[in-house]
Parts: sequence; C-alpha cells; structure tokens
Amino acid sequence: MVLRGGAFCPGHITGLFSIHDDTEMYLHKGSRGSGVSVTLGASVSTALYPPEDGNGTENLSLELHVRGVDKFPVNDPIYRQVLKEMLPNSGIGWRAAVRSNLQLPVGQGFGMSGAGALATAISVWEALHSTIPRWDRKLRFKGQQEMFFSMKTSEFSVRPIRRRMRSHLQLLSMKEEPSLPVQPFGKPSGMVEEGGVRPPMRWLKDSEAEKGSGGITYADCVNAAHRVDVMIGGGLGDVISQARGGVEIRMSPGVPPYGEIHTIPVELDNTPKVIAATVGPPIETSRVIGNPARRERIHGAGEAALRRLTEAPSMTMMMSESRQFSIEAGIQSMMVRSALSEVDAMVKASQIMIGNSVFTMVPSKDKDLVKSITEIWGRRGSVFSMDVDLIGARPLT
Repeated sequence: MVLRGGAFCPGHITGLFSIHDDTEMYLHKGSRGSGVSVTLGASVSTALYPPEDGNGTENLSLELHVRGVDKFPVNDPIYRQVLKEMLPNSGIGWRAAVRSNLQLPVGQGFGMSGAGALATAISVWEALHSTIPRWDRKLRFKGQQEMFFSMKTSEFSVRPIRRRMRSHLQLLSMKEEPSLPVQPFGKPSGMVEEGGVRPPMRWLKDSEAEKGSGGITYADCVNAAHRVDVMIGGGLGDVISQARGGVEIRMSPGVPPYGEIHTIPVELDNTPKVIAATVGPPIETSRVIGNPARRERIHGAGEAALRRLTEAPSMTMMMSESRQFSIEAGIQSMMVRSALSEVDAMVKASQIMIGNSVFTMVPSKDKDLVKSITEIWGRRGSVFSMDVDLIGARPLT
C-alpha cells in the first residue's frame, strides 16, 4: 500500500526581528518581529510505504529529490527529521519518497528551510489522511488549523460583540424583560431544537475514517517543522509565519500556545505586490545569530523596531521599521545599501533578513512602478515579483 500527499508552503520575508532562543524547549524558541509570506515557496509531494507486516525494524528509508532556482547542497536532515517526527514509531520500517521544489533562493532570507520542512510535514498529514474523502479532508485540515490559531492574546485582542436578542412576544409587547444574549465568537454552534440547542457532532475527532492517520494533527505539522528548522539553524520565526500567512507581527517567540502571532489587515481587492531581489552571495543565518556581539545588537534593534511598529501597525510602518532595523542592526552589506539607494526616491524598501537581498511592497495596480523597480534591481541579480500569500501552508489536493 502507498499513501500519497502533497503540500505547498509560502516563502517568508523577515523585515525585522529579535532573537529569543535562550531555552532548551524548542517550541518556546523563536523570534519576535514582523514579515510577509509570499506566493512563491516550496511544493512537496510525498509517497509513504508503511511497514508490510506492520512491525518494521529497519530505520526510515528516504528517497529525496530537491529542485531549486539555483545550485545548492541538498539538506537531507531537514526532510528526514521531519518525517521521523511525523510518522508513527519515528518512521522505523517506513519507506518514503519525497520530491521538493524550492521556488526561491536558499540562504537569502526567503525561509526555504522552513518552507521545505512545513510543506513536508503537511504532505505527510495529507498522505496519512488520504483514505478520507477529499472534501472531508479539507474540512478537517481547516478545522484543525483554526483550532490551532484560536488562542488568547495579550495584545491586539478583539473583544467579542455581544448583542441582545428579543423573542417575538417581547417585541410585540415591548416589555423590558431580560433578553437572551448571543453567544460570543468561539462558542460551538449547533442545531436548534425544541427546548434548546443540540450540541454539534464532534466530527473532527474520534472518527472511524481517521484510524489510519496515527492521530496526526495540524499542530503536529507546525510543531515538527518549527522544531527541526530551529534545530538545524535554518530560522527562528519563519515556520509559524508561513503557517499563518499574510503580513504578520510575532509578539511572542515560539509556536502557539507559547508563541503569539497576529496579521496586519490587507486590502483584498488590491493586495500589494512584493518585489524581491538577490544582490550578493548567500548568508548562513546560524553564523550571523551565533556571533555574540551581533546577537546583542540585532536583539536591541529588533525590540525597539517592534515596539514602534505595535504603536501604529500597518504595512507602511512595517517597511519603515524594517529599514531602520537593518541600519541599526549593522547587517547591511555594500551591495544591499547600493541596491536600496537606487529605489529610495520611488518606494520604501529594506533588506531581507538574513540575506544579501532586498524587498519592497508596492500597490499591485501600479504596473509602471512594478516594472521600473524590477528593471533596476534586475541589473544586479535575480528578481522575483510575488503576491502576498494570505492563506498560509496547506495541502495541494
């Protein structure tokens, strides 16, 4: 028997961040900051072969094929470790064939290690749930995703609107009697019956159809990908941002319920175009944040930028604070400074963290501006024109 699944994870551009990895708990480690998920990223297809007798003893066998926009060493540990985290019995006795297509450069701050990890994890979720009808599978994934991000927040909290309903008799008699309050957002809905409301069926749990899934959930996908990405030094805040999608603000490090993440509203009828370009050689993230002096400077600049951003959160403010952060953190190379100066008169642009790369967000309707920036940066290196990905990582089918 072969179980097949596929997933896409958007790339992620970090504009500003502060480092929070002084704990042994990987799910608590991460970063505070802000960035944007984009419509180019990593697509992964996975074929899983369970142990034939159900009691395999061999270690996980992995056949891995990775394609990218440039030449790079294939990071086998990312995919292998995610599979071990996701599969029953740490993958012992299982065979896996994984094909990954990375649509953005590696080592330039586009979050490709996190994208590969999260897309692989979700493709495993899809494969293990492949015996469930497609429509049902989509609802289950969406339900688990919403449950994962339904967290209590310390800032940007939205108070539920409480309306008061009156019965038909009350309206006719106009008597001021106690009325029935509408339940706030987050309460389960149900079927209205005589005498009350019947609780909803718990179709997301305890289903016969899910017996072969090993109890794997959306939370397991995000946790596994985040843990592996932090473990290998790929990134601190990419995975949770890529899971959420949109233009995000990460208020607390790690993944929910420890981490806290919010999104800045985006106009659906005019989502900004994200233009990014590589202007120099790749940078290894772990070498930058592993330097004590650089860590301290980055952390201080990131905390200050985030504090200013949360006072007036917007995409314009995010771009301004990202630029200020890149200057104060002392990460800009001569190539980055030169590329940014070329477009300063037209747009707000900044460095991508952490890479020899730059980005800006412009109105998608302004085609002339998009063309101009693309041509200017195109003389320096590879240019990518993308939209904001508002959905986040998801199954392909």
